[in-house]
Amino acid sequence: MSGRPVISLFSGALGLDLGLEQAGFKIRVAVECNRFAAETIRRNRPDIHVIERKLGDVTTGEILDAAGLGQGEPAVVTAGPCCQSFSTAGQRASLRDPRGNMFREFLRVVDEAQPQFFVMENVPGVISAAVKHRPLRERGPGHPPLSPQEELGSAFRVILKELVRLNYYTIFDILTAADYGVPQTRKRALFLGSRDGRQLRMPVPTHGEVSANGTRPWVTLREAVQGLRERTTDYYEFPPSKKRMLRLIPEGGNWRDLPERLQREALGKAYKSWGGRVGFYRRLSWDRPCPALTTRPDSKATTFCHPDKLRPLSIAEYRRIQTFPDEWEFAGPLRQQFTQAGNAVPVLLGEAIGVAIRKSLRSRRQVDPPGAVVCRNPAIVKRMSARPRTVLNPTRMRKERGVDAARAWLGNGNNRAKLLKHFILEVDETSRGQEEEEADRIHLRRLRQKAHRVTMKLGDLYGSPCHGNLRNPLDELIFIVLSQMTTGPSYGRVFRRLKQEAGTWDNALAMPTAKLRKLIEDAGLSRQKAPRIKSLLKCIVKEFGSLTLAPLRRMTDEEVERFLCSLPGVGVKTAKCVMMYSLDREVLPVDTHVHRVAIRLGLLEPDVTTSAVHEELERAVAPRDRYAFHVNASVQGRAVFSALHPGCEECPMRRACLYVRVDRGGMLGSGHN
Repeated sequence: MSGRPVISLFSGALGLDLGLEQAGFKIRVAVECNRFAAETIRRNRPDIHVIERKLGDVTTGEILDAAGLGQGEPAVVTAGPCCQSFSTAGQRASLRDPRGNMFREFLRVVDEAQPQFFVMENVPGVISAAVKHRPLRERGPGHPPLSPQEELGSAFRVILKELVRLNYYTIFDILTAADYGVPQTRKRALFLGSRDGRQLRMPVPTHGEVSANGTRPWVTLREAVQGLRERTTDYYEFPPSKKRMLRLIPEGGNWRDLPERLQREALGKAYKSWGGRVGFYRRLSWDRPCPALTTRPDSKATTFCHPDKLRPLSIAEYRRIQTFPDEWEFAGPLRQQFTQAGNAVPVLLGEAIGVAIRKSLRSRRQVDPPGAVVCRNPAIVKRMSARPRTVLNPTRMRKERGVDAARAWLGNGNNRAKLLKHFILEVDETSRGQEEEEADRIHLRRLRQKAHRVTMKLGDLYGSPCHGNLRNPLDELIFIVLSQMTTGPSYGRVFRRLKQEAGTWDNALAMPTAKLRKLIEDAGLSRQKAPRIKSLLKCIVKEFGSLTLAPLRRMTDEEVERFLCSLPGVGVKTAKCVMMYSLDREVLPVDTHVHRVAIRLGLLEPDVTTSAVHEELERAVAPRDRYAFHVNASVQGRAVFSALHPGCEECPMRRACLYVRVDRGGMLGSGHN
């Protein structure tokens, strides 16, 4: 696999780095000291060199050698340094904890390897963490004064100083994973750094709690785990005492939904505390994203109970919610598997980060000063500037309850605010954002004009587009399934024979699998396609009560695509073909031939990921041109733009092709992959 090289530090189960690979990068080496996480990487990705030691014991030279790179050659160095010491759920030892200093080891590698970019993620608590944590019961009047190292944000000030010293241009923000298609409201502090001062922006949200401005609605837990089979071997059982409580809690509720007489029993000593108790006896909601996953779905304070069953979430459900592939296998005992899955960065969030870096790589603007540390989120900057020196217990729980005494003990935090302003630049992005939006509009207009010219030229070559596809969406769906991984016209003949023999799709569903397999044998892969066809027919009956796809005509494009892609063996391309040919939707299916033509004619970037290719090409080709472009580009891809033997010399599209240049002396250079 090609791609710009990535060095992964504190790799864990590779969630962040898998996302970067989906965005077109390539992991060259992973440094991970946990033996179970290291085994997870080896088991799933044997092509990645794993250094199974603490980063502090590994030299940068050793890492670069393992990656086959020299100084300055890595595109990205990534890390999620141990975050337990910054988490509000942990002991919060912060920088006094050796784990809290792991970010310095990360910066040491960045400084010595000099990658083009770095990515560092952590818990949101890193921004408010103190160098020294003082328990709440020891704060306030009657206790020793607060030292500068005990102030909220004192650890973050140290981190900022180290980032300034690194001399990269750095931006940071707090992102919500659900805004990027992850079925989870997990928040992460993200730091992106650019060595060369390239224009750098945070990932652009694709989803929102309320769909607006072109974003899609958040992905729900129901959508995330749809189709998973329950196995008793990959989750823990709650003890009987906990089940007794959870039976009384409705979907989406927690301990507050218990009868008042049971609330004190359920929370124990935590009953008298304040805040931070939503995780006690929590039952999840089907129609919302999951809260931020923890490493212990069965613990008292971080319960993740299934919406309608008396069990915690399973490791398979964790994998889906973290957007790992279903086939990804976590190594080690079950508790270790939950630790790896719970600590991971969601893969789709990693992909969004990779897309943001890829955009920066394409940008020619180098306007950002080295050594600057910038937060462009005014809400974060305002919150940091207005933050108190520390948080006190409610008045009723303090040793001395006077308000004036508390104010006197807290003192003045202006010195902290002034120090922050040396490192955080709140940039007015209004004018720059307007310029970029106008540039995007101009680029899109030119791209669509080019796509229209290409569509017209292909129309001149191949005439009025028609593939002879079927108007009945169920017929078309079966037809396309039969055509998968098959060359030549055999699947058309097989489809007609199947329809003639079965008569109706109800009869095909009732037909023994062996007989169905024999009927479609000439289309190839009949052992896979026969059970797949029966499975998808069963799914349709379960959804609509009979074998028909007519209800799809009343659905939106997003709903149709989501349903079709939920069927066995149906991917985005197949779904869009059914939508375009049988439902008259203005979508654009992208097969290998269309993909190749679009790249060679400059309508797609070569490094656009498989997951983004449909969206990118639909952006380039106007709705009115999509049907004609798809059909005739597919013909062009087969006839002339073939992968192995392109007919460049005679190709009528050669003047527009980016992969061949023709001069008086003949072919000067070509590339056809």
